[in-house]
Amino acid sequence: MGIKITGIDTPFGGVSWEYTETSKNGIQELFYYLETKRILINPVEMEIKSWCVQSTIEMKREIASVLSKHKFISDTICWLRAMINACNLFLDSLSSVENSGIIYKNSSGDWEDATFSRAMKQFRKVFKENSSLLSQAYEIPFPNDIPD
Repeated sequence: MGIKITGIDTPFGGVSWEYTETSKNGIQELFYYLETKRILINPVEMEIKSWCVQSTIEMKREIASVLSKHKFISDTICWLRAMINACNLFLDSLSSVENSGIIYKNSSGDWEDATFSRAMKQFRKVFKENSSLLSQAYEIPFPNDIPD
């Protein structure tokens, strides 16, 4: 956390300031948030479509919020936008998944619904790649493995 001087008063003297967040802090906070999202890190044998939709919308909002609060370098902006785009594509793909209940994995470890399977794999792939790039750039580990 940094401090930004916002004013100096005279003749008696005084300084006013506000705390600022660094871009590294923003990425760390985002990682803390993403660690809690089971859609990313939980290799469970079943998912519920409506929960996936809700979680993805929440993630998209959080990433957009982090983007608006911090001044990031262009690479970081690109990586975060790729995550937002992955959320949009995942949500678009889920609109064509007819199963509104539980979607299970089959005996080969793939999701029973082919559209859901492709969408989930692509979604997680984008987050895995971009969280790795952010982790390297900001020297912050992303402690959870994002399964395929």
